[in-house]
Amino acid sequence: MKFYGLFGEKLTHSLSPQLHKEIYKRAGINAAYKTFPFPPDQLHQAVNSLKILSISGTNVTIPYKKAVMPFLDKIDPVAQKLGVVNTIANKDGKLTGYNTDYDGFDLLFKRRSWSVQDKDVTVLGTGGSSQMVVAYLKDHGARSITLVSRSVKEAVEDERLRYLTYEDSAEISGHFLINTTPVGMYPNADSCPVDPAVISRFDALIDLIYNPMETVFLKEARERGKPGVNGLEMLIGQAVRAAEIWEDQTFPEELTDSLIKDYEQWKGA
Repeated sequence: MKFYGLFGEKLTHSLSPQLHKEIYKRAGINAAYKTFPFPPDQLHQAVNSLKILSISGTNVTIPYKKAVMPFLDKIDPVAQKLGVVNTIANKDGKLTGYNTDYDGFDLLFKRRSWSVQDKDVTVLGTGGSSQMVVAYLKDHGARSITLVSRSVKEAVEDERLRYLTYEDSAEISGHFLINTTPVGMYPNADSCPVDPAVISRFDALIDLIYNPMETVFLKEARERGKPGVNGLEMLIGQAVRAAEIWEDQTFPEELTDSLIKDYEQWKGA
């Protein structure tokens, strides 16, 4: 049996163990998955334990996605570009860091045949998830990317980028509006990151939050007849991709589709 897990500081409410258990069950893999919570001053020891205990891989969540990188033997090019690791594979005692959130985000678009090519996209938030989203938008040909945060930054690295504060964003419009902030997440589920009037000026909405399944942000989109998607598919997509890396195989699309369908029902129960 192979052993996998999740590195983080506070993991009491993590959905990863349940999700990975389902992946292994449906893929016919003999593996176990558990959480490994620990304080920041034990990060180096935790990474070393992967080799010592022959743990085949782990996911990594806050606050260690950046901090873990110096302790790894190799970084995958996508994770290197993003500066964030969320998956570690242990192959013969060598630890390689990956970022599968990028693949999970891509799944949202593939399942709807959506494209950001030559589109105007606004991203709410400038944290780690936002950096991944911006990298994806650049790689897939977005025409313009507006980043909205509490304070303005200068967009010197790419002419497609511009920064606005929430106070200056009242008149923004475009094709996609993407929320990467925790605003609207359980237990503060009654909040919306922007005025509902802003939502009316976009063609489609994406919220990386998956709990609740329908945030106020997506509810406002639905009531205005706008297509919207939450972060559940991204969560499942990144988990499946992590398992593929660990097992060195590609799972059929039907596995991911069935997980999404069933997990929507589980969450709605």
